[in-house]
Amino acid sequence: MGAFVGVGIPRNAKPSKQQPARQTGKTREQLLYMQSLMTRALAQYEAGRFAEVEPLSLKVLAVDAHHADALYVLGMAAFKTGRFELAVRMIGRAIAVNDRQPFFHANLGNALQAQGKTDEAVVSLERALAINPNHVEACFNLGNIYFVQKKYDEAAACFKRAVGARPEYADAWCNLGNVLKTQRKLDESVDSYEHALALLPDHPDLYCNLGDALHLRGNLEEAVTCFKRTMALNPDHSKACNCLGNAYFDKGMLKESVAHCARAVELSPEFYDAQMNVSLLQLLQGEYLSGWRNYEVRWKVYPARQVDRPLWQGAAAPDGPASPAARIQGRRIMLHTEQGLGDSIQFLRYVPLVHAAGGTVVLDVPPRLRRLAAQLPGVAALVTTGDPLPPFDCHCPLMSLPQAFATTLDTIPARVPYLAAPAEALQAAATLPWHEGVMRIGLTWTGNPSHPKNWSRTIPLALLEPLFKLDGAHFFSLQMGPAVAELAAAKADITDLAPVTGDMADTAAQMAHLDLILTVDTSIAHLAGALGKPTWLLLPALPDWRWLLDREDSPWYPTVRLFRQPKAGDWQSVVETLQRALLGRLAPLEKLAQGIAE
Repeated sequence: MGAFVGVGIPRNAKPSKQQPARQTGKTREQLLYMQSLMTRALAQYEAGRFAEVEPLSLKVLAVDAHHADALYVLGMAAFKTGRFELAVRMIGRAIAVNDRQPFFHANLGNALQAQGKTDEAVVSLERALAINPNHVEACFNLGNIYFVQKKYDEAAACFKRAVGARPEYADAWCNLGNVLKTQRKLDESVDSYEHALALLPDHPDLYCNLGDALHLRGNLEEAVTCFKRTMALNPDHSKACNCLGNAYFDKGMLKESVAHCARAVELSPEFYDAQMNVSLLQLLQGEYLSGWRNYEVRWKVYPARQVDRPLWQGAAAPDGPASPAARIQGRRIMLHTEQGLGDSIQFLRYVPLVHAAGGTVVLDVPPRLRRLAAQLPGVAALVTTGDPLPPFDCHCPLMSLPQAFATTLDTIPARVPYLAAPAEALQAAATLPWHEGVMRIGLTWTGNPSHPKNWSRTIPLALLEPLFKLDGAHFFSLQMGPAVAELAAAKADITDLAPVTGDMADTAAQMAHLDLILTVDTSIAHLAGALGKPTWLLLPALPDWRWLLDREDSPWYPTVRLFRQPKAGDWQSVVETLQRALLGRLAPLEKLAQGIAE
């Protein structure tokens, strides 16, 4: 997001015609003297010699203490030199004399924002726009504030208003693109960046921003072209280097991805996004000890939960060997979820281990996991995220537990099932109309639409239609969210379970009646694996780190079989492999059914 643009002082600024009463009694010589001083003060301001502005303005104010333009210029010079309190005071006095100048209010808003007084800044900027609705700099700066406040609709409206009044305002086009990208309005975002690039055709940051929007939209080749263009314009552009690494990853080019993410860290050692990407690449390749350690940098990327108790760093020393001195020794430890439901489910397996290490576990989970987590052994207290917490001595995020236990590929706690559906959910699921005499297959074809890479882990439902036509199988949709609406257009008889699903405990109970779970990489895959259900997982060519490389099994989930794209974007081959595998499963069932019939 671009920095605030100072409105500045109009070149034709002069004592306002709205001040005649203030000048009553001034001689012609005094008026000419003040006009000469103001002309010199404005020239010094325009030249960036802000220290020279103050004495000239003070001389004007010595003649007329209520000279609005002198007060304003003095305040702007203070603003430019970082003296924001003085700036607010002087510009405020100028407004007290003349409150009809929009740029007075606009720059008072900027000075207030620089002081961190955001709400007051909004009032001033809105006042500027009330006087002049097309004051583009006020629109721009107000849009920036709204963006920081996550008021994305209001921010977008401000930037649209700015470019409507000034179509050549490249910064406003860029920031409009940023807001629209955050809102996942990717087509509009791309269009806004392209408008900005038409005005600034060799701006490296704009190419990087456009590439990011194209990447999120799934246009990998175009994204790579943009990132390369950024690097050509600025070879030390660490963000573009990291983004290029991400794009290469999604193209299935692991070697190039590793090289560019590592190079981004070399260019900017405190570039934490790039450092986290390096850790994820280490985890993907099974380099767990270094990967877990480096993954802790995520707290410099994501907002960490504020906890007023010490972080428990584990029952193992940093180098790996067990350290009895680090055991919890009866302390109450609060374990809390982070990121998505799938991440939480995967690492709930460590809760009994923490209890076995001597901890009294307080477990904090989101509402959709509460009933499921209640079945875990070793939980002394269970709370829903956001509710008051009972007393505890230390804490640990769930995804830091592999680091705490120095987990390697050989020591993954992979015994399943480690989760179970509660009795009341099982009773409810038992009343549903389950088809008899067929293989019951649970299906999920897309994940959370807000996930930045959901496009890469989504398979079009229509592409799966050959599977729906196989004799001896019936599909049950475990899909949740907006994608459920796609079932209406499906050319198959698929039972939709969404209407009878309230939380993950309901889904777990439904899985008890299913023979096979067929899913993309989403929380359903983790839940099925944690329950020990036979699961076929559809993966992109280079998947999320937890599924590793070049293997059909998962060391995290023994009952999960992996079906990988042979190349990026090739779901068709995956479906053909699935069809052959399902035929192999269904053929013995048909023979068995025939034998029973005979």
